[in-house]
Amino acid sequence: MYKGLDIVSAKPTKVEMDNVKHHLIDIVEPDIEFSAGDFVEYAKKAIFEIKNKDKNVIVCGGTWFYIKNLLGNKALLDCPSNWELRNELSKHESRVLWEKLNLLDEDRAKKIHPNNKDKIIRALEMCEMLKKPVSKCQRADNTEFQSAWFMCSFEREELYERINKRVDLMFEAGLYEEWQQNKQKYPNSKVLENTIGYKEFYDLEKGIYCNFNEAKEKIKQHTRNFAKRQLTYFRSNKDIKLIKNSDDILKEIE
Repeated sequence: MYKGLDIVSAKPTKVEMDNVKHHLIDIVEPDIEFSAGDFVEYAKKAIFEIKNKDKNVIVCGGTWFYIKNLLGNKALLDCPSNWELRNELSKHESRVLWEKLNLLDEDRAKKIHPNNKDKIIRALEMCEMLKKPVSKCQRADNTEFQSAWFMCSFEREELYERINKRVDLMFEAGLYEEWQQNKQKYPNSKVLENTIGYKEFYDLEKGIYCNFNEAKEKIKQHTRNFAKRQLTYFRSNKDIKLIKNSDDILKEIE
């Protein structure tokens, strides 16, 4: 979705996008926070446009938290962003904010690390906007779309090897140079600072890592850790069917 984050996000190539119409590519600058709620709003609009042309819709990712909120069993709570409140809350230390959240919504606070300032602020914002603890709110059933879920099936060793090779290719394609350009263009972007493949360069700059190769190995490690967390979610979703190739998908659809 973010403009300029081409290599780090493995954005589709021009050839791929010429062959199949893609949506939600390069729709927002990376100095703007784009939430799951924003994604759902944009994605629904794209889906209806595609269906009105009598075309098939493929949702591909990527960020499974976003896809889950678009196609999962439960809809997101209707709670728009309040940037004035967010800016005011951001002036305080994360621990102070967490203590405040703990008073307002103890159950929600238990699920957020006291150092995760962005999630704490969002939880406080929702408590304020909804006028009740977030944990006490019931999410409505999401029945808008019917979907079939598929995931490529790899052994963990093969998956990790693919990740390591992918990071090597990203470096060959100019990942570090892309980060330098975006850091200069968007000096205060939290998106850049929190993106695996970029945040390690910030840590290298701060002296947390000894050299360039160590930062590269950390990108591989953090990506593998992220994949491991995704696999944990996949196993919890009984709707996801494991497939080896596109032929398996066609058989399931038929």
